[in-house]
Amino acid sequence: MNSIKTYDGLRVFCREIPSIRSVAIGIMVGAGCVNESPDESGISHYIEHMLFKGTERRSAFDIVEETDVLGANMNAFTSKLGTCYYTLSLDSDAEKCMDILSDMFFNSTFDEKEMEKEKGVVLEEIAMNEDTPDDVCLELGAAAFFKGHPLEKAILGTKDTVMSFTRAQLFDYKNKYYTAENTVVSVVGNITEAETDRLIKKYFVPALKKGRRVRPQTAPPQNKACRVSKFKDIEQSNIGIFFPGIKIDDENEAAMQIFNTVFGGGMSSRLFQHVREKLGLAYSVYSYPSSYINEGTFAIYVGTNKASVEKAVEALRKEIDDVVENGITEKEFEKGKAQMKSALVFGQESTSTLMRVDLKSMLFSDRPFDIDGRLALFEKVSRDDVKALAAKIFDFEKVVVSYVGPETDADLKAVLCRERAFEK
Repeated sequence: MNSIKTYDGLRVFCREIPSIRSVAIGIMVGAGCVNESPDESGISHYIEHMLFKGTERRSAFDIVEETDVLGANMNAFTSKLGTCYYTLSLDSDAEKCMDILSDMFFNSTFDEKEMEKEKGVVLEEIAMNEDTPDDVCLELGAAAFFKGHPLEKAILGTKDTVMSFTRAQLFDYKNKYYTAENTVVSVVGNITEAETDRLIKKYFVPALKKGRRVRPQTAPPQNKACRVSKFKDIEQSNIGIFFPGIKIDDENEAAMQIFNTVFGGGMSSRLFQHVREKLGLAYSVYSYPSSYINEGTFAIYVGTNKASVEKAVEALRKEIDDVVENGITEKEFEKGKAQMKSALVFGQESTSTLMRVDLKSMLFSDRPFDIDGRLALFEKVSRDDVKALAAKIFDFEKVVVSYVGPETDADLKAVLCRERAFEK
């Protein structure tokens, strides 16, 4: 039995699955880098870290020790749009996990000594990210695509902003966004609606802070085609290509998922088969869509050697031209649709997956995830819908090309957009 209830503004969804023996509990708050001012860049992610560093009742060690004693999993993540904390445990331990999560969420002390230590941890995370050139390439391209837009900021922030955070600043930010109206809770597994109601009333309702729901009203980015580069003394050249995508709950969402699966989403995709298997130009090549509240991107990544960067980009352009002009075949369409439907159904067998999709759907779409409704959307999509979407996505007047790798004088944007005065 599934039910959604509201407690003084807090939206809670219980998805009861009595055939299993686990319970996943998730809390998601609408606080990500899209909410941050330039001086706050990275504060959402830093607060995520600090909620594990001690409360009025528990030390940092107590939090992880009490969870480990149960054999439960506890973790968190920060995205561009929100921050999530969650547990996965045996059904018999759901109340204990609810107790720990709510204590972290409401009663973290932000001890100044722990803050200084955790700043060092986050700086190491930033440094580790810098040593992952494909991530750097994709973040560089996304930042350029969203230049001047709140989504331009990196989730981790910068060394300067992280080091500047104060205890008072953390409390101010948390009090602003960690409110009942701006938070959702998902409980999935072998737990009843009545038990969920009891636990929420015991561990959440007494501590809820009233506030307002925060949904940043951002305008779509007004970017123009550009290229950005960061030269590194590494072996491989990393190339990211960003086009305009679709927003959350866009009418073309199902068509986008089918298209991405066919174009660059797996080993049988066009990009993988042509750029890697046929031409041997890359080990890693793929595409992926990212959707936000009022905007989105469609990105392509390829990693190749310095001597092959132009060949790789020309190969990508050839695949783009073909899919825009001819669309996808009936066989590809049916394959892509089957893959997406299977992924949806398989995801229903994971309480953690269901918890996360319910949280995202409730926070941004005001409803729990509806698998039957989503499957129905795939049945309504046609090949013509996918072809029309592809023609809309590949807008070369707004394309951003990012490059991270050994120094090169190749103008990959010119190669992609065929702006070169001559062929080399």
